[in-house]
Amino acid sequence: MSHLGKLLSDPKALVTRMRVGSIEPTGLSKAVAKLEERNSANVVGHATVAEVQQRIANLAPAGAMSQLSRRELRVGCQAILHPPIPPAADSMALNALLSEVDRNKRRAAFFAVIDAYLDGFSSEDETVLSLANKLRTMSEAWPWRESDVWPGKFKAFALLDPSRAPGLLAERILTAGADSAAIFREAGLDTAGRRFGGLAESVFRSACLRVKRLKGQEAVEGQRTLINFAANDKGKFAFPRVWPEFVEASLTPWEIVEPTEAHKSALLEMLERFGEGDPRAKPQLWRVVMDKAPGAYAVLMRWLTRASVLQFLDIVDRLMPDSASKLMWDYRRAFWMSYLLSDGNSPGIDAAWVAFGDEGARLATNAARSSGDRSFAAFGKQVDKSSQHAALILKIGDLTIVDWSHSAKYQVWKRGDKGIPQLFQQRYSYGALYSAPIQESHASPSTYSWQKKLASLIEGRAIFNPKPTWKPKRV
Repeated sequence: MSHLGKLLSDPKALVTRMRVGSIEPTGLSKAVAKLEERNSANVVGHATVAEVQQRIANLAPAGAMSQLSRRELRVGCQAILHPPIPPAADSMALNALLSEVDRNKRRAAFFAVIDAYLDGFSSEDETVLSLANKLRTMSEAWPWRESDVWPGKFKAFALLDPSRAPGLLAERILTAGADSAAIFREAGLDTAGRRFGGLAESVFRSACLRVKRLKGQEAVEGQRTLINFAANDKGKFAFPRVWPEFVEASLTPWEIVEPTEAHKSALLEMLERFGEGDPRAKPQLWRVVMDKAPGAYAVLMRWLTRASVLQFLDIVDRLMPDSASKLMWDYRRAFWMSYLLSDGNSPGIDAAWVAFGDEGARLATNAARSSGDRSFAAFGKQVDKSSQHAALILKIGDLTIVDWSHSAKYQVWKRGDKGIPQLFQQRYSYGALYSAPIQESHASPSTYSWQKKLASLIEGRAIFNPKPTWKPKRV
């Protein structure tokens, strides 16, 4: 097992920031842009898309849509949802255009409307919802040919019912545990624009809401399907506007019960791949998750806190120069592990961060490089002590505690004290981590002297007897 694997089994994982952007353009924009370019540049004497749209707007009030040529009718249908003058946005123009298509049973124009609707799907746009309703009525009376595939797809996936289609597709993908691309292909949604467009986004959101409610092995299987669904052709997160729901689906099932370490590792590696950063170091990118999915964010911080403490303990183990120092360190490891794995009878660690000197930073960076896991590089730098010193920065209730490696004193700030260091900084200036109002040495670890004193501060009560969990395994 690799070094990273050992930490993950303890457990180990650090996650990263998430960059949230706007939704990718759908195929509709590209298709209409190509159409307009072809019309304006390559077809002499033919009107541009904008000119056709204006002509439709002018003819509709007069009931003169029959004056449109077949080509103009087809172009108008292709651009029915597209700027600058989308016919679907005007009820009179929309009704007149679709009536002309229906009256003459123009297959190319009708299929163009279907394509435009699927490419421009939005479950929140009233224009799209109105168009879907009219298309549904038209399709029921349309003289379909035996070879036409759309009637079966409309029935199987309710594609012309925006209130049902996302849920049906999501359920089909999750139930089959299949590659979403295969289901989209079956539904006629396999073009690039549709696979990552508005309908796909709605399907993904619906799938996230379903997985969020799952437990145990069902949650594991659902999350694996979501991870495959979420990646675009370049391996990036395909649905930025659904990022909070995706994080919620990935983490909410584990608010009470922990997943296996293998699955936790897969989740965190996925978030790193999609996120490209650390949510603690770049909190502004995660505020939408903090606001919309606080429970999921709490699970993430719990895992990251444990990972930071374990990373600190592991690197300091390597920095201890001799057996006596290692034994002294064993007492500190046992003490902090007791709060990291709190059973609820004592406070737990709310948040943690690590600041290394140059030597510790080198070891952590090498671990990141050798393991291929960039999460090992999630730490700050300290200049208060030597290159071998490391500082563990903790938030426990109203206290901020910095515990140093080697023989440096631990530091305690209470809420309201001056100079409280902030967690998750990339660099700490001189004195930032060694200037607390309360500073104590780690005296007489084998008699649990310093442990009882620090535990009394943490728990807000006098502690006279050491806890069994404070005893190192090697003692």
